[in-house]
Amino acid sequence: MLINRRPARWRDPDVVKTGLWLAGILTVLAVLVSSHFDEEARAFVAAGGPSAPIWQMLTRLGQSDWMLIPSGLAVILLHYLNRPKFGPKGQFETLQGMVLFFFTAIAATGIAVLVIKYSLGFSRPSVEGERVMRLFAFRPSHASFPSGHSTTAAAFALSLTLLWRPVAVVVWPFAVAVAASRVMVNAHRVSDVVAGLSFGAWGTLFVAVWFARRGKLFRLSESGLPMPLRLGIDTLSNEARALLARLRLAISRRSIVPDLHLSGVGQPDAVVAAHPVGVTSMIVPKPSETGFVSVVIPARNEADNLSVIVPEILSAMAGRAFEVIVVDDGSTDGTAAAVAAWKAEGKPVRHIRHVEACGQSAAVRSGVLAARGEIVATIDGDGQNDPAYIPKLIDALVAAGPSVGIAAGQRLKRTDGLAKRYASRFANWLRNAILKDATRDTGCGLKAVRRDLFLLLPFFHGWHRYLPALVLREGYGVTHLDVIDRSRMHGASNYGIFDRGLQGILDLFGVWWLKRRIKRLPIASEIGNDNG
Repeated sequence: MLINRRPARWRDPDVVKTGLWLAGILTVLAVLVSSHFDEEARAFVAAGGPSAPIWQMLTRLGQSDWMLIPSGLAVILLHYLNRPKFGPKGQFETLQGMVLFFFTAIAATGIAVLVIKYSLGFSRPSVEGERVMRLFAFRPSHASFPSGHSTTAAAFALSLTLLWRPVAVVVWPFAVAVAASRVMVNAHRVSDVVAGLSFGAWGTLFVAVWFARRGKLFRLSESGLPMPLRLGIDTLSNEARALLARLRLAISRRSIVPDLHLSGVGQPDAVVAAHPVGVTSMIVPKPSETGFVSVVIPARNEADNLSVIVPEILSAMAGRAFEVIVVDDGSTDGTAAAVAAWKAEGKPVRHIRHVEACGQSAAVRSGVLAARGEIVATIDGDGQNDPAYIPKLIDALVAAGPSVGIAAGQRLKRTDGLAKRYASRFANWLRNAILKDATRDTGCGLKAVRRDLFLLLPFFHGWHRYLPALVLREGYGVTHLDVIDRSRMHGASNYGIFDRGLQGILDLFGVWWLKRRIKRLPIASEIGNDNG
């Protein structure tokens, strides 16, 4: 006997729409009702003295940086690994969509709540006893309603709940605890956090609708609510395996060891020693010479620009003991002929050649290994760095004393294209937010580093972009010098936006890990001397 089952009443589109309207009204009522407890809560917190460490910890965990930065890095990494050079597109489309949805929910609600609370200008309880509204004050002291931490916590909880419902029993208590912590540290009123939780939840729901209308992760029900697609564990595990395979491939492609040809100025540039199988030669570093400076120029197909900057370097360094090392990164133009001509004239110019192009980091490292100077100065080979700043960087490093390991140039009035400038600014902001290296611009090629310290730094592809952070990791200080950028005189850049910004994502995680792995730097000294 067949039974004609009627669909559940609560799934009826009209019922759901009515429920949504009712939920919206209840949200407004909850904020209004909670406002009656604002003063009682503020008096309770004030009477209790300093907040307990647990509330301080929870309020720090509620900061959007903890969620935005890792998820943003993951979005960029997945986008990069989805490029055709690593395999067919769409092999981990579901995982990529899940990460993108989580990031979008946190970012969209976070940006919206910042605009609202800074525009409304409600005072915080720690600033003024009673709530005062100063429209468009745009001051942190008057950015209380709604709570940003609570908004982020609700967006975090609902986005994860929509992706995997069982996690709700963990994430929602966490979200409520974060919201409560804002009241307990006297940063917000009760109504602020209730409004923040509501705003974060509704905002995340709208983001899910936006994804559903584009056929990603969700589908729209008859009532217009986003319903998660049923995802099998086999699908997700297959995508995870495909993602790991591409990640291993990306890492392996970034581990190229250069083959080197060496030539000098009447003295051997370096010692050629046996290398592992498959690599023909390597440079064994020689002791540094006190008071001597080595200027290293990594260059690939930059013969026309070298013809300008090498004479400028020779002029700028006149009166000092120095050498210029041109590291030819597999060039196919007239770089070798230009360096040979300078050597024939007796100029202190040396030529290090990679048999094939291995990248700027490998070129800088080859130059440092071959250098004889106590201080190594680096400059890009494209002509955009002005060699006149090299003596100033060296002097700044020497004047700062032995506790400072690097003098780094920071560019002003950059002449790159708009896209490259914004990509560089984003990369610099992201790097500084994670590594805390106190450097505005690590992409500038002008640097002066103590060579003995240079040789201690761990090497990897992209290493030259993280020198200040790596120097700080070794316990040395960093000093800076503002420099004026010049326009490229000849040719085109060998590095695109992906090379300068997005490909550094793996390196950023790596440097962050390296910094965390040093607990305490030893202060070591030798006791006794057997040679005496």
